[in-house]
Amino acid sequence: MCNITTDIDREIDFLMQERDRLTLYWFELGEADRTCNLPPSYSENYWYLLGWHDRDYQIEIAVQPESSIFEHF
Repeated sequence: MCNITTDIDREIDFLMQERDRLTLYWFELGEADRTCNLPPSYSENYWYLLGWHDRDYQIEIAVQPESSIFEHF
């Protein structure tokens, strides 16, 4: 029984990390597209749109992005 609980905990931890990674990926992709003056490409993706609109807001208030290169998978 203890092994099953450990396995379930390990799987939950993995899934939470994967969710966080994908959320960040989509958010940063949205920001990168907006920085390149592209229209939203994935309008059905909540996190992508949040990133796109966040960068739009940053541009509006004149925040300069840190120099980083967004890498796709």
